[in-house]
Amino acid sequence: MRPPAKKVDYLAKARAAWGDDATPDWVEELAKEANRITAVALSKRIGYSGSVISYVLSRSYSGDIARVEAKVRGALMGMTVDCLIVGEIGRDRCLDEQKMGNTGASSIRTKLFRECRSGRCPHSRLAPESDDAQS
Repeated sequence: MRPPAKKVDYLAKARAAWGDDATPDWVEELAKEANRITAVALSKRIGYSGSVISYVLSRSYSGDIARVEAKVRGALMGMTVDCLIVGEIGRDRCLDEQKMGNTGASSIRTKLFRECRSGRCPHSRLAPESDDAQS
């Protein structure tokens, strides 16, 4: 019988990589939540793989760290934005909505698709598209 796997202390891992006093609040929150649940469950909650979580905590993630921060702040820390279409929503949902295509499933989905790409939304990370590309 194999001995149980040693549980990773994600907070200790983050503090070792970022520095005890320099660890950003959102990285600490990510680490605490990974300790509380599991990295796998957390990855599903924020929409990133367990590998990304590990890289962020070890301060070696080479991707868009600002996007990960925004997802963590929305999903775990209650950060909201004022969506021009649906009102107040979590920052993580805002980012998810920006990734979705125009499925035509509802008039709201179409409005969100267009507004996220219009250049008018202060929260959009997408480049504005011309009117021709939005149909």
